[in-house]
Amino acid sequence: MSDDVSLTISGSTVAGWKSVRITRGMERIPADFDISMTERFPNTTTVVVMEGDPCVVKIGADAVITGYVDRVTEAVSATTHTLSVSGRGKCEDFVDCAAQFDSFQFVNMATADIAAALCKPFGIAVKALSPGIVHAQVCLNVGESAYQVIDRLCKLAQVLCYEDADGDLVIGPLSVVEAAGGFAMGINVEQAGYTRDISQRFSEYRVYLVGTGIFTDAGQQPLAEYIVADDTMPRFRPKALIAQNGDAGAEVSNAHALWECNRRIGRGNVVAITATSWRDSDGALYAPNTLAALSLPQLKVIDGAKWTIGEVTYRRDLSGTGCELTLMPPEAFRPEPILDLSLPADAAAALVRG
Repeated sequence: MSDDVSLTISGSTVAGWKSVRITRGMERIPADFDISMTERFPNTTTVVVMEGDPCVVKIGADAVITGYVDRVTEAVSATTHTLSVSGRGKCEDFVDCAAQFDSFQFVNMATADIAAALCKPFGIAVKALSPGIVHAQVCLNVGESAYQVIDRLCKLAQVLCYEDADGDLVIGPLSVVEAAGGFAMGINVEQAGYTRDISQRFSEYRVYLVGTGIFTDAGQQPLAEYIVADDTMPRFRPKALIAQNGDAGAEVSNAHALWECNRRIGRGNVVAITATSWRDSDGALYAPNTLAALSLPQLKVIDGAKWTIGEVTYRRDLSGTGCELTLMPPEAFRPEPILDLSLPADAAAALVRG
């Protein structure tokens, strides 16, 4: 199976790139690439690439990034002509640009439908693996990017949003799809590192529900608290959180405390792998939001543990070809619970009319 990297622009395909760096990630929107090649003769103009060109970057027959050329750098010497091209996926526009919608508000629409409306002006499709939830009222802030709006709504709906190889936006849950063969030292792992870090973890996460207690004597109002314990912490390290205003019963704040605990455990366990191939044992390219079984006993990783690929970089340069991956426990990538602070319908309508 060929793993040649090609760049297709306006139906014309250019291959033979000698230096390649293509990176995709669950928390990297958009995906991006840097590729370069050298022609032997400085006066040739065989390859014509212009900034702003729509493009597709492929590895073999598989698209990995669909987007645009951002930057072109050409250099000549007495003997060579070097061409370097950098670009990003189509989602670059809705990340960089202000959100646009005629009324600047959405009423009783699902997360995926709002995302589709915000992505449409940029030619980006939304692939909804989950519709999310119905939002009673969503108002756009002037200058806010489309991605900022969608990211906030996805957190409310407890779903992820990320870019796929077609340059489209995927909205859905944490994936349970597994990369065939996993990763094992001496089989498909060239080198690996495991970082274990407890510096940002705590033994307890305490949420305090603080009321006003108007017209009562000081000290008469009980202080309600909710505790999430991390029993894996070796010493007492408490972290206190105050329930957000408007969070009746601290339901969201309590969920946030559990998320804080699990996310900090996940982010405190990071495996970095350089694989010998860009593809798994079934021939599929490694991709973000994919589980992979680990067999790295030398690093004290639990044998067979299935961690999530958070980021993948396909690399080729003078040092050779490799696939660099970052993996963490799935809990590291779960969406953050946040409180819906949308305006009451009558107040929002008054603001729009004004």
